[in-house]
Amino acid sequence: MSYGSPRQAPPKGSLLGLLALVLGAFAVVVTFLPINLDLARPYVAWTFGLPGLVIAALGLLGHRKGKPMAAIGAMLSLLALVIGAIAMTNVVM
Repeated sequence: MSYGSPRQAPPKGSLLGLLALVLGAFAVVVTFLPINLDLARPYVAWTFGLPGLVIAALGLLGHRKGKPMAAIGAMLSLLALVIGAIAMTNVVM
């Protein structure tokens, strides 16, 4: 007979946190690259920032190990979305 407390499942991996961090950083960096992205620059930030924010939210839920990375990824993704929104209002046709 076992009278101890029930064993908890080990925490899940940090893949979602790492993926959110990479997507958020990529979204912020790509918008400032000195290459010709005349009409695509604001949309690149949204393309990588929005999935990064969703994956970061999933990484923050539950019993996971990569929560600090997911939180930083969420902040970077949110920053990329703000930069993309500002870039959308500054597009000159």
